[in-house]
Amino acid sequence: MKQFDDDRDTVIDQINENLDYYIEIGINIESSIKVLNFVQKEEKAYGVVGIHPTESEGIKKEDIDYLANLTNNKKIVAIGEIGLDFHWDTNRKDQFKSFDEQINLAVELDLPVVLHIREAYEEAYNFLKSKNLPEKMGVIHCFSGDWEIAKKFLDLGLYLGFDGPITYPKNNELRKVVENSPIDRILPETDSPFLPPVPFRGKRNNPSLVKYVYEKISEIKGIEEEELKDILKKNAGDLFSINC
Repeated sequence: MKQFDDDRDTVIDQINENLDYYIEIGINIESSIKVLNFVQKEEKAYGVVGIHPTESEGIKKEDIDYLANLTNNKKIVAIGEIGLDFHWDTNRKDQFKSFDEQINLAVELDLPVVLHIREAYEEAYNFLKSKNLPEKMGVIHCFSGDWEIAKKFLDLGLYLGFDGPITYPKNNELRKVVENSPIDRILPETDSPFLPPVPFRGKRNNPSLVKYVYEKISEIKGIEEEELKDILKKNAGDLFSINC
């Protein structure tokens, strides 16, 4: 992303020093191609390719076919970000079409999905409940809902991804979701360069700052941080078929 144009190599060095592996995610065909090119060069990086709901207008069969071709590389481990985003003024019919076709692609390829859902949790839940979902299921990226809707998605077999917002002082409801969620269905995320954790709010986020998400989950769950890291690393490895 352009936010890293000035110091990209330095940030990548920090990531490689601090993380065992990490995942880069596409939001359209162009960025998905960049993801594939990047993960082929970086040993610790794995990729997710897909068309974000806000990029779904005018989606064509050729786009889905192109995504399928990108998954031929073993370092592409999921389809995403896909889903529904009703915050922005984007054609909802195209969003549902894109969501549907990419879910079908994930089922066909036996890949999990990374879901972007914003201001559309009930609509996304009802849609997913009606679908033949991938056997490996997937994760709701940057989950921000309450426990009632979280439980519905957990019951579908999905993981929940938690990011910097769980460290924000007023986000007690989201921390309650972390507290209630089974530890084997939680994934730590950053949504870099957005949503930096405390104490970096207002600054650019980067994947190395995921340690602050770990620390907050450790505090909420009452699990020692090193033990928690092993659990969450296994969660991600199980979902994305990464052996590390």
